[in-house]
Amino acid sequence: MADKKPLVNSAGNAVEIATGDTIPIANGGTGAATKGDALNALLRDNITIADCDNTTTETAVMTLVIPANTWADGEEVTASIICKHKQGAGSNRNLTLKIKVNSSSQTLLSSSVISSSAQEGNSRRTFTFTRIGSEIWAHFNAINHGQYGSTTTPSTAAIGTISYASSGSTGRIWTGIDFTADVTIEYTVQWGAAANAATYWRTIHGRCEKT
Repeated sequence: MADKKPLVNSAGNAVEIATGDTIPIANGGTGAATKGDALNALLRDNITIADCDNTTTETAVMTLVIPANTWADGEEVTASIICKHKQGAGSNRNLTLKIKVNSSSQTLLSSSVISSSAQEGNSRRTFTFTRIGSEIWAHFNAINHGQYGSTTTPSTAAIGTISYASSGSTGRIWTGIDFTADVTIEYTVQWGAAANAATYWRTIHGRCEKT
């Protein structure tokens, strides 16, 4: 049996791709079996993790870039990071956690007092973002992994109710998003003064999927 060519949309009809034509990587081209495979590969290439260690500077410990013209209406992006964190300065330190979409931020934990402890916290933090038209609907506490948690307890302040709001405790809707440009999502950590070598946030793994 002869090999079959991929099908493409031509004026509303499914036809074999013309000889010499190509399929862009974002739509399932070279090296990708499906459009989803291609987009997930692009996302993996565009996620960056970092540490916030011995500093009071706000630091993006997860940065995810969704390339322009690749996030279709109704699709979801789920990002997950695995972290080790500790506040062992010997005295209290404040901690602020934020999610940012194109630099527009939602505060998850606002200058919360974290007492000193010799225990190291370990947590997986998972975020879900859904495109609805020109909006991004976000849920911050998927599977109750404790995005709002401080340092030593993985599921501190776990939220059991899914809630979407223009500005709310467990969700956020970002409006007026231009999906023809890159969309940048960040999760930031900031320790209050003063910096200490025993106070750190280390992101050891990051992954995302798009469905």
